[in-house]
Amino acid sequence: QMATVRLQCVERGAETDMMFVSVFSTLIEIWSGSFEDAARLAEETIERAQQLGGEHMMVIAKTVQAAVAAYTGHSDDAREAARVALTVAHRCGSPRLADWSTISLGFLEVSLRNYADALRVLKPMVSRFGIVPGTEIITAAYIPDAVEAMVALGQLTEAEPLIDALERNGKRLDRPWMLAIGARCRANLLAAQGDLAAAERKAHVAMAEHDHMPMPFERARTQLLLGQLQRRQRQKERSRATLREAFQ
Repeated sequence: QMATVRLQCVERGAETDMMFVSVFSTLIEIWSGSFEDAARLAEETIERAQQLGGEHMMVIAKTVQAAVAAYTGHSDDAREAARVALTVAHRCGSPRLADWSTISLGFLEVSLRNYADALRVLKPMVSRFGIVPGTEIITAAYIPDAVEAMVALGQLTEAEPLIDALERNGKRLDRPWMLAIGARCRANLLAAQGDLAAAERKAHVAMAEHDHMPMPFERARTQLLLGQLQRRQRQKERSRATLREAFQ
């Protein structure tokens, strides 16, 4: 569908619209695990922003670049692209335009287990949790990283409302992403509370929900947690198999 929209923009010469189309197209490629295609789109977006000019265009381009760099492990590039996006977004009076740069930075810091830094970065997003309605991925992609950081730092009470919202809305709307991520977050919380058996059961619920959405990276994150839970319960063979599949 996005390829069709992109073609229509090309046919109409709608270069500005293409910038926004590129954001969603790049996110789709990242979620699908097509990182080479995502990187190609990000490069095209940077070139288009340079041709069009204007600070808003550069914010969009750098936001896309930051997301790709974070997911492909280029930490310095991700931080620099996000820094530029956030700086320019605030300068031109559109800080929300760079929300995905904040989300990408939070994801990066959690990936590196810099949990305190992750929460510091994600604080503006978390502070709006009670204001921005719903938990759809496009506005709430920061939640799993915020929860993981909170749990790692022992802030279990703060994590609970975020998890509750994902589970409740996922069930009400039948959203596989919310259901899978909500179950993974709940498993993480249960493990921190010392109930490893319940945590493992919830992780298996998350894995079942992953079967309904083609997001291999998120599936691998859940498998990583499941493997860790199995290892902590001395299920060595099962843990080894789970972790091997996650790393593939």
